[in-house]
Amino acid sequence: MNISHLMAAAAAATVASSAAAFPVTVFVDQDYMSSGFFFSDFLRGESSTNPSDTVRAANRATSPVIFGVTGETSYFNFGFDPSQFSGPIDSAVFRVETVANGFFPDPTPSSPAEVSLHRLSADPLAVVDQSLESGPGSWLDFRDSEITMSSIVSTTTVDGLGVFEWDVTSIVNEWIANGDANFAYSLGSSAILDPEGDAAVGFVNSSWVGLTDEVTARIVIIPSPGVLTLTALCVAGVSTRRRR
Repeated sequence: MNISHLMAAAAAATVASSAAAFPVTVFVDQDYMSSGFFFSDFLRGESSTNPSDTVRAANRATSPVIFGVTGETSYFNFGFDPSQFSGPIDSAVFRVETVANGFFPDPTPSSPAEVSLHRLSADPLAVVDQSLESGPGSWLDFRDSEITMSSIVSTTTVDGLGVFEWDVTSIVNEWIANGDANFAYSLGSSAILDPEGDAAVGFVNSSWVGLTDEVTARIVIIPSPGVLTLTALCVAGVSTRRRR
């Protein structure tokens, strides 16, 4: 084998080992919530024109009905780039800090919440008419059709405030396999499986003006050896960062 072939083999080995060594972190691009307690602006958070949303410390997810009203749903959009991967990844976790939700009792060890993440067939911001209270195209129609038992990706028991994780390997591999055919690089959340029916959890709002060291929503991906493309390896930090 001549020197050029040896150098090429060494470079290939370096790319493969680097792909195995470095996780890829995809930070949340937009996070927001819907609620049966809202009037107008039915998706609130970074998507809202309401300035008060930037001082909201938490977006909430609750049981489907809470206090007799349609429950709350948090949504997370990611600037995911499937071209960074040439095949399936080994593992991926959704990670976020739960904070005081500011409205309902928070989960505790004696009263935990079963919180689920849901795959979505569309980006809520793209398909929900925020001026509609109900009916086709409304936040309620979207929630009822998308936040279902069959759309659950992963469920985690939240028993307090702190950083929690959900296994999202399956949905990230779907995103990679579908590529540009899948435009909904988004996740929904709920306490649809909570047995008590009164669960509520607060996720730190990434557009909150008071952010300090809170862990905003992100997906941390462990690639399989050799799966990261050379382009991805050349990206500083091998990460997709949320806009600020």
